[in-house]
Amino acid sequence: MAGIGFRLRKIFEHDTFLDDLRGLVFSSAIAGGPIFFSILCLVLLGIFSTAFLGSDELRVFLVTIVYIFAFSLISTGVIQLLITRYLSDLIFVNHIRLILPTFSGVLAITVVSQLFVGLPFLFFWHIDFAFKATALMLFVVIGCIWQLMIFLSAVKNYRVVLAAFLIGLTISFGLALFLGERHGLTGLLHGYTIGQIALLFILLARVIIEFKSDEKPDFQFVQYVKKMPQLVLIGLCYNLGIWIDKMIFWFSSQGEQVSAFLYSYTDYDGATFFAYLTVIPSYTYFLVKVETDFYGYFRAFFQSILDKEVYGHIVEQKHKMAYSLRESFVGLVKLQGTITLLCLLFSEQIATLFHLPIVGTLILEKALIATFLQMLLLTVMIFMMYFDIKNQIAVVTAVFLGGNVVFTLATLYLGYAFYGYGYLFACLVALIVAYVLLDRHVRDLEYHTFVGQPIGP
Repeated sequence: MAGIGFRLRKIFEHDTFLDDLRGLVFSSAIAGGPIFFSILCLVLLGIFSTAFLGSDELRVFLVTIVYIFAFSLISTGVIQLLITRYLSDLIFVNHIRLILPTFSGVLAITVVSQLFVGLPFLFFWHIDFAFKATALMLFVVIGCIWQLMIFLSAVKNYRVVLAAFLIGLTISFGLALFLGERHGLTGLLHGYTIGQIALLFILLARVIIEFKSDEKPDFQFVQYVKKMPQLVLIGLCYNLGIWIDKMIFWFSSQGEQVSAFLYSYTDYDGATFFAYLTVIPSYTYFLVKVETDFYGYFRAFFQSILDKEVYGHIVEQKHKMAYSLRESFVGLVKLQGTITLLCLLFSEQIATLFHLPIVGTLILEKALIATFLQMLLLTVMIFMMYFDIKNQIAVVTAVFLGGNVVFTLATLYLGYAFYGYGYLFACLVALIVAYVLLDRHVRDLEYHTFVGQPIGP
């Protein structure tokens, strides 16, 4: 996302209040678009649909959407890093003409795989057929949107991305209420799905316009599965690690059956979903400031090697890059730490505003700290990606997933006072491991860089 970060950063260079405000809006929308707009739409629907929908039906709708987002993120996340790496390689060698054919291939595989994962639910989910058929369609659409976000990072016109999410949100919200009032639960889902389809087609049109090509769909990115299998493991472990604690609570003794195999734990879900919203400012800061600053030093270091500079100059560039890493990390800690601290101070008021019970308030306090740590973890992992240390990242994500399973199960055994600590400690342990591995690699970066080069004949 560094490319789009540079373009967004130019907005702030004018140094006027309106430009700063415009930059913050654009940056926040790009950084947290899928998360922010989706949660906002669901919150609004949860408020306004109570006028014509019973609480039980509304819960079926909301839990269905949560399941669709969770399992689509996990299923598509398996190959997202592979696609990202392949796309980066295409841009690096200036094979821009292959971006659209690659996108077509990715979209074809995504549709087939999402149908393969979702079709069994049509047979085992005892609910209105029109509802579950629409849910399957939404599952496919959301999966395609996740993949589209990768290619949108290379799109120059970020305003279209913001407009697409605003239009999708508006259509989803408006049509869901309109059809829901007339056709109940199924109409609500129909309206929401139509809005997401509109979002998909707008984003799809943007990618097609940006990367025009007459070539057939290209599937060469699949070869990266053999070339870089660690990326598959990283994508699976990280995305599953984000959701595994929620799933454990859903299907525990604390979970409540909503419909057939749909279970939820409202106290835990509500607290963690709100906590995710609090890190959007940090994602914005990372996109516009942190990654763009670091990329400059990163490129300067490797350019000094390509230019065959003296060793002292290479080491100096490394120290500048290492300093940028530390300063970026400290800046994120200060920014997100302040936001998290403020939310902790007003956690009772926030819980009251969102109608969270006492248990939900206790979970919210841990969830706020956990998402703070997860933001830092993701930041360190992105820096590790720059240095292409895939094996170490795989270790970090495996620790994150395994720790979340073990710690969450332990908190269930210890009782409600400990709920939320599982996710918190999983993020903390994984962050420590990631930071140690990154620091060790950067300390000996020139050694790893030269030793890692292929030996000529």
